Amino acid sequence: MRDDGSITRNDRDALRGHFGLAFEVIGRLAARRSEGVGHLKQVLLSRLVEATRAKEDASLAALLGQFRAARIAPEQIIDFYIPEAARSLGEAWLNDTASFADVTVGMTRLHELLHLVQDGLIAEAANRHSTAAVLMIVPPAEQHTLGIMVAASMFRRRGVSVGMKFSPGLSDLTVLLAEKRFDAALITLGSRDRLEMCAKLVKTLKQMTKGTLKVAVGGAVAETCREALVGAGADLVTNDISMVVTEFGL
Repeated sequence: MRDDGSITRNDRDALRGHFGLAFEVIGRLAARRSEGVGHLKQVLLSRLVEATRAKEDASLAALLGQFRAARIAPEQIIDFYIPEAARSLGEAWLNDTASFADVTVGMTRLHELLHLVQDGLIAEAANRHSTAAVLMIVPPAEQHTLGIMVAASMFRRRGVSVGMKFSPGLSDLTVLLAEKRFDAALITLGSRDRLEMCAKLVKTLKQMTKGTLKVAVGGAVAETCREALVGAGADLVTNDISMVVTEFGL
């Protein structure tokens, strides 16, 4: 283990989930690819992975130009290529072929690419007539946020307004829910170590809104913690954004 002494087994499990995963998991990605919806061009995917691991800063704008020349839609870059590149980074670290620092730099570059790609899409979605709004919450100690940012982009492209809170305290949530109306809250759970914290957060959101706010939980280990999360009051435990949109009427 090249990062010996600083990473626990639970952290390894969490990282496996965080790299490119939030409410759209790799299994669903593979299923859609098999249907021909998100067929990846391996040359471009390889170039993207190389760019994330390059010793010197790669030109993301130039790489984006290659995607455009290949007529790869921005939605496909966000939904398929970025998550797949992130998964590749996570697997490289787990297989000891990349250091944690390498992966951190790579994830930062994928964040940058995500921002470059999604700006126009979000502007376009903002013109749609929609009153739906969701609050996406990253609990304390969750470090890697690429997955939930990809998920947020998916919601915004559907015309759903997205508010995001990172490591919110009780007072933060109290003020936010008093000032703004949300149709649903979505929480990411990347490690079993944070299950208790996540369950308490679900209960808190339900209590603060007298049970009116719909709450979904997704992430790397959410499915394996379904019973505890439902017991805490979660309305949905899923890694499928389409299901959240449909079930919550967004």
